[in-house]
Amino acid sequence: MARPSAKNSTAAVRRRSDGVGLRDVAKQAAVDISTASRALNHDPRVNPERAQQIRRLAERMGYRPRPLRSKLARSVGVLVMADRAGQPQNHFLERVAWLAQRSLAERQLHVNLECIPREQPAVVPAVVQQNRVDGVLLAGHPPADLVAEIRALGMPAVAINDSIERLGISCVRSNPEPAIRQAILHLAARGHESFALLGSDPAYPTNQARHHAYELALREIGIEPKPDWFVTGLPGDIIGGRQGIRQLKEHGRIPTAILCENDWMAVGAMQELQRLGLNIPRDVSLVGHDDLWICEQLEPPLTSIRRAEDELLSRAIDLLIEQIENRVPATLHEVLVEGEMVWRQTAGPAPGRLRDRSENGTGGN
Repeated sequence: MARPSAKNSTAAVRRRSDGVGLRDVAKQAAVDISTASRALNHDPRVNPERAQQIRRLAERMGYRPRPLRSKLARSVGVLVMADRAGQPQNHFLERVAWLAQRSLAERQLHVNLECIPREQPAVVPAVVQQNRVDGVLLAGHPPADLVAEIRALGMPAVAINDSIERLGISCVRSNPEPAIRQAILHLAARGHESFALLGSDPAYPTNQARHHAYELALREIGIEPKPDWFVTGLPGDIIGGRQGIRQLKEHGRIPTAILCENDWMAVGAMQELQRLGLNIPRDVSLVGHDDLWICEQLEPPLTSIRRAEDELLSRAIDLLIEQIENRVPATLHEVLVEGEMVWRQTAGPAPGRLRDRSENGTGGN
């Protein structure tokens, strides 16, 4: 057979060497790729009768899973979803890529970093198709079909900040719920009765967890969350924070306590609040997320939820290495890594309430 030309190289890496790939099986069975992958892997979420039909079809077509290699490459693929310019979609993903490179290098493992543009259909990178990595870490809410193809190759895989239910692979996710509960209960004890939450893409499991924790904590203190207090679908940056404050203002009075999905959104919220003539924390208390270096340099310094990103990556790499070394189908694990509150001067008592000096600086001064 003639060697594929450069023009057709992308199509070539998307098919197995025997000519029959998972995508072919899925198309013939009239199901999506994730369903075909689950059926071939005996996933109980697929109807048993339908799964058996798909397995028989795959056998007739000559589909075979990729055999395990006898020698490891000592290399890991880090697959990060990217925007159209080929850059990671947000600052968190940039930090994930950097931390993964550092952590894997410390374990004497080579890193293949791939930024995958969000396009349909997503293409499995050549380093994965050609078995040039022993396993992959995925971040940035990858398409389920892409992960299904990786699973069908028998490639060990672990996702960061995602869910088993969506991807069918082990996941390590930051858990903001305890810190959000602590933030809301602490601010409520200082007199706050209205709380806003600014977020970006509601499809992300971590954003869903923030919203869930926010509503639970408010109901715990006897406050029914108002739809106008929850602003979602914002850009995950400074512009998003500004837009969030503007949307809150459109609905009436701005809540006295505002929680943001990340610190950059909190910076934007701070700028817009100050533009409106509101003082932080006298008029509005503000809480960010991630506890970035910028928090200490803002005026006033930003209260934030510290996400243990080093631990997040370390736990994900541990799970991946366990899969690689065992060379057997992995038991699925979902690991939660809790964040913690870092109190600074943007969190204070509700407007008009005397400051509680007994707190010794746990809120604003």
